[in-house]
Amino acid sequence: MTRRMPGSSSGRSVRAWILLTAGVALAVMGTPTIVEAQVHWRDFVVTVGGSAEAYTGNFSAVTVPIVDSTETANAAVAEVGVSGSLWLLQRERTALQFILDGGVRQAAATGFRLRDYSPREWAGSTSLMLDQAVGSWGQFSARAGIQTRTVADRPPMPLFLQPGFTTASGALGLYVSSVEGVLLDVEVDLESSDYRALDFLPQLDLLDRRGVGLEAGARWGSAESRVRFFGGLRWREYQHQGSFDADDPFRRDRTLRAGLDWTRGGSVDAQLGVEGVLNRSNSNRPEYDAVRVSGLLTMDLPGSLIMNAYALLTWKSYVHETEFARLVPGEEADNASIAYVEVARAFAINLDGAVRLGWTRAETDIGSAYYRRVGLSVRMNYRPRW
Repeated sequence: MTRRMPGSSSGRSVRAWILLTAGVALAVMGTPTIVEAQVHWRDFVVTVGGSAEAYTGNFSAVTVPIVDSTETANAAVAEVGVSGSLWLLQRERTALQFILDGGVRQAAATGFRLRDYSPREWAGSTSLMLDQAVGSWGQFSARAGIQTRTVADRPPMPLFLQPGFTTASGALGLYVSSVEGVLLDVEVDLESSDYRALDFLPQLDLLDRRGVGLEAGARWGSAESRVRFFGGLRWREYQHQGSFDADDPFRRDRTLRAGLDWTRGGSVDAQLGVEGVLNRSNSNRPEYDAVRVSGLLTMDLPGSLIMNAYALLTWKSYVHETEFARLVPGEEADNASIAYVEVARAFAINLDGAVRLGWTRAETDIGSAYYRRVGLSVRMNYRPRW
């Protein structure tokens, strides 16, 4: 999910990767010798769904070959995906699992002035995760993975679609069982992202980045109610972005995060999180402060229904006012506000479905300018019984 016209070798390689990964997974499940070796699925899900979406905003995109814009756009979307976790090794003190998640989304978008668009998104990720008990006091974890994505016929604003990229990442973590009733954790991670620049969109190379992050947390409480405080630092460098400083020519960011998460279990599951973010850089343009508040509520309803309600609200402000307000999509668009209400129901032991009404407010490729999305979706999840 490096060159490349939409739908060219880049798109084919991502499709081939997803099909190959799914094929290997299915072959593993269907091979008796593998099953006898106790390699088995923790979960495997095939998802089919569709949605109707409405977008509002009036922002021309800087990263499309033809400038087009509209105040409103509508889209019908169909999607198919697979996800799962495969146990490769499962012992009392050691566990190794392979995790996959991939699929395709096809949309038909209308409402633009020059023409209608039909974006297709191929996306997928795979990772290996190792958990190893350390003595009687803790646990060590290691993870390595690749995420890839490609988009054909990307539309302009306000229907935002992040450009294609490939990200390789890894992480090492240590979790201390108990220190006077407090659980401690620390994790360091690495990432390297390559965005696919087209001949007519060389500015996408500006998103290429490398980064390293460190996060530490402390958690206490019981299974019914627990609290975790955390803090983290992340360093990123953008090897193709200038900083406008001759002595320090390439952009480097430092991000400080701190917050807390509260979780409550029982007949009603609830989660609440608060996080503050400070992003500082050797380039004034991307420096910002942000506050995020999130909440998740899960509860049973009559008729064997389950309701999930989620909200993530983000307030963001730039430290410096700059005349050059253009952002490359994907640079700061993760600072979004999202909310949805979902009602789900199981129809069989291996089949369930859900209806979701969702809302999004996210930054466009123009700093401090936002687009909005409202969507209604239906999704079915099928778990094969091998």
